[in-house]
Amino acid sequence: MTTALLLELTRLYQRPDRHYHSLEHVAAMLHAGREFPLDDVQTMAVWFHDAIYDPRSKSNEEDSAALAGTRLAAAGWPAAEIARVQRIVLDTKQHRPTAPGAEAVLDLDLMSLALPWPEFARNTERIRAEYAHVPDGDFAAGRRAFFATMLQRDRLFYTPFGHRLEPLARANLERASRG
Repeated sequence: MTTALLLELTRLYQRPDRHYHSLEHVAAMLHAGREFPLDDVQTMAVWFHDAIYDPRSKSNEEDSAALAGTRLAAAGWPAAEIARVQRIVLDTKQHRPTAPGAEAVLDLDLMSLALPWPEFARNTERIRAEYAHVPDGDFAAGRRAFFATMLQRDRLFYTPFGHRLEPLARANLERASRG
């Protein structure tokens, strides 16, 4: 990654309207990703997965994937690797892997669901701050719907790293969906 690209992405993640989808989120993913370890494509997918984030938009992942395509092409990345980065970024929309290596990135993206309850609750507050434009009742209903959808899945995580997180993540989702 070039210094200019790193600075651009860092600035995007440090915008004042970023409370959860921030540089801290990316850093936590990269830190935990040392357990895999991540290859260059997966690392770029982590960096780009929330690069464009507007809570009012339905196309954040598509916009982030497009940014990855533009910036990585300018940096001279091979087309096949760019396409894989983009596919992994797009996979974060539904949290279902379709690209090689997406499983690790998706597990890292959702690992915050398995934090101890006080940290999980703090993240909910951070996400709420990003959605300040949404009325409280609508936000609560949307969160409950998201939690219910996640709980209906056979599994939340795809890697051995993620499998260890599954019980606590499900407990947090159950608790949050009741509140």
